Amino acid sequence: MSKSTYTLAQLAQILRAKPVAAGSTTFSRVSTDTRTIQPGDVFFALSGERFDGNEFLAAAFAGGACGAVARRDDPAGPCIVVDDVQRALQQFASYHRAEFGIPVLALTGSCGKTTSKDMIAAVLASRYNVLKTQGNFNNEIGCPLTLLKIEGSTGFAVIEMGANHPGEIARLCELVLPTQAAVTLVAPAHLEGFGSIENVARAKGEIVRGLRRGGIFYVNADDEWCVKMAAGYDGEKIFFGKKGDISLESCQIVAPGRACVRIEPVGEMDLPLACPAHATNVLLAVAVGLRHGVTEFEGPLREAARGGSRFKILDIGPLTVIDDSYNANPASVAAALDALEAWPAPNSPARMAALGEMLELGESAQRLHREIGERAARAGVTHLFARGPHACDTIDAAKSGGVAHAEVIDNPNEIAAAVQRFAGPGGLLLVKGSRGMEMERVISALRELYAH
Repeated sequence: MSKSTYTLAQLAQILRAKPVAAGSTTFSRVSTDTRTIQPGDVFFALSGERFDGNEFLAAAFAGGACGAVARRDDPAGPCIVVDDVQRALQQFASYHRAEFGIPVLALTGSCGKTTSKDMIAAVLASRYNVLKTQGNFNNEIGCPLTLLKIEGSTGFAVIEMGANHPGEIARLCELVLPTQAAVTLVAPAHLEGFGSIENVARAKGEIVRGLRRGGIFYVNADDEWCVKMAAGYDGEKIFFGKKGDISLESCQIVAPGRACVRIEPVGEMDLPLACPAHATNVLLAVAVGLRHGVTEFEGPLREAARGGSRFKILDIGPLTVIDDSYNANPASVAAALDALEAWPAPNSPARMAALGEMLELGESAQRLHREIGERAARAGVTHLFARGPHACDTIDAAKSGGVAHAEVIDNPNEIAAAVQRFAGPGGLLLVKGSRGMEMERVISALRELYAH
């Protein structure tokens, strides 16, 4: 059993720093936040654009920290002094990860990372003690923090990786040392950082190049970019998709928030899926499970889908609200609009959408926002409200496509008022937008309106 307890002296040695007082003190947890620190933690004093972690050293020791990694000493307690605290966190996480010979699946993609991660972890839990990325802790700080939670009882780790510039996933793979990898799909996202869809694909492909010898790559057979990645990989490949080793035979929305999914070779499953696009995430989870001897899928997948943070179904007044406000890019908005179109509802009720700006699209922003307006028209949206710098492009394209009522409204409260004005019994509303647009404010405003 590999260790998950260290001494301050060992930590200093791992970080190639000077020895500290109280070097024999042991710890098994680290923290980067004094608000949640627990007695015995080692505090990593990370700094950002708006804060300096070194200013919180006294608070960390007052909260029970047994030591700290910082850029300077502090009289409040023993400090391991380094030049770059974030790099030190990554260095320690990399060392800790290498202590454990467990399978580690690294997961990335333009859409569906978190949903897939949760489904994979749920399926594998019948055979392993699974560690997974919590929430969207998928960056250069979140990944190390997840790796440091590996312990002797951990049998499998599922690590989500996000990126908004080239080289980021390659760097994360150096820490994670993945034995398996998957890319959900490649789509226009973070184009300000990547520049083109080709560069997005190249960056996502870093996860395949980061696989250790004897690795496994799960390939989305329905995504041309993923298939190209597979062509350059000479290790084990498992294809999932409409024409994969694990194939989707059908996915039918049979009731609000419910889908009947038939997958070869596991058969038919009744799952709480509101979005047909999530069938791809189900396929990936089944592919991973089958490779590791899992035989029960429907129960774990049902629990994972029901507990997901994406695509929440809310009843507000006479409305059914599809809350997918967490984030957005062109592929995820298109998938959400498909879900709105497929939603079974009698008597042709209003099908409304409140869409916030899709951020970080660079020079392609105007074109991609117009395409979303066109997609909304094809999806049968009857009322469209958009906010953000390119809202006019979305609305103009929607009107040209035949959306009966489409307007730019920049204030979330006013969007809610407009929705209430047009909503009737059985009405549907999709709320979607990039994180920075805070589209959840539309939902809060709707709750207020109907509460009164």
